Amino acid sequence: MLRGIAPLWLALVLGGCATTAPVPPVAVDVRLPANWTLQGRIGIQADEQSLSGTFYWQHRGQSDELLLTSPLGQGVARIVVNPEGALLVLPNQPERRAADVETLTREALGYSLPVAGLVWWVQAQAAPERMAEIRRDAAGRLVHLKQDGWVIDYQYAADTPARPRKLVVTRDGLEIRLVADSWSTE
Repeated sequence: MLRGIAPLWLALVLGGCATTAPVPPVAVDVRLPANWTLQGRIGIQADEQSLSGTFYWQHRGQSDELLLTSPLGQGVARIVVNPEGALLVLPNQPERRAADVETLTREALGYSLPVAGLVWWVQAQAAPERMAEIRRDAAGRLVHLKQDGWVIDYQYAADTPARPRKLVVTRDGLEIRLVADSWSTE
């Protein structure tokens, strides 16, 4: 009897270690809402530095506005991204501008915030036309994504199974934790 179970056990163990093959970039007709607002909590850990607070993110077509506040509600940073570029406003500092948000945040904060990818990732979607490794749960929901050097792990709440409740986004010593408290679409 044990001889029959051993190969099955070995197959299960090895199958649990298997990774999903990268999904090649393809033109995808993904229907995501053009306008949405997301509010929640954020934690950023970068080497010895950590930040926590809340965020308010408003996405309108090709533009994004992200407001980060401290746990006491004071504005910490405002990021605006649109086709013309990216703007970062920090308290008591001059405005900073760059061609894209990743360059802007890297220059200002010392690390890049992947806002362009997060637009898709917070909606449990891989950004289209870019390579991605995807793993889904039994319900077909995205639970693990690797894209653009970032690793994103998802958790879902029982009352909102279609949208992720929590994302953990990591890369090169940087960890971003997002907890969605409320979503609205237009």
